[in-house]
Amino acid sequence: MEISVSMLEGQKQSAKFGDLEVISDQSVNAGGNAEHPEPFDYFLVSMVLCAGFYARKFCEQRDISTQGMTLTQNNENVDDNGKKLFSIEINLPDGFPDKYKKALIAAVNTCTVKKVIQAVPEFSVVVK
Repeated sequence: MEISVSMLEGQKQSAKFGDLEVISDQSVNAGGNAEHPEPFDYFLVSMVLCAGFYARKFCEQRDISTQGMTLTQNNENVDDNGKKLFSIEINLPDGFPDKYKKALIAAVNTCTVKKVIQAVPEFSVVVK
């Protein structure tokens, strides 16, 4: 997938891919207007949104209601080299079958975002 980023006014940027567009901004301290999430915020939220997708799919396949289900992600610094600990807590709705709790965790652990991060992707930057 190709993602094309254009510079907008102030510190805003537009990322276009397919028919979709994501706008980012920076905090006021970084010279932005804080009107949109910062790029790193999109990265952080992508993990818990991906986990939520897999949790929902797991439940849908078993006809288990997700009404009232929430996922909460916390991000902690582990060391001064930028290593972080990401923890996701799944708050289950009333009546969620106990027999599926471990399987739900296994399903959430198949999140594509998590797999890419764990595979330690390589990056290439070129100037044209």
